Amino acid sequence: MRLAAAMEDRNFDHVALAMTANVSPSTVKRWLNGTFEPRHRNLARLTDALGVSGDYLLGRN
Repeated sequence: MRLAAAMEDRNFDHVALAMTANVSPSTVKRWLNGTFEPRHRNLARLTDALGVSGDYLLGRN
């Protein structure tokens, strides 16, 4: 997943993304370290917060 790159492009740390996407900071850290993948509803929150497509985040384009 390209989450870290999208966060860096927008100058987001894990706390800022968590606040913007309405998830917990620990959840974002788990996504970043590969422990968990975002569920469908959270993927939509991430794409809205970061202004990227789901395909981009999942590495499909």
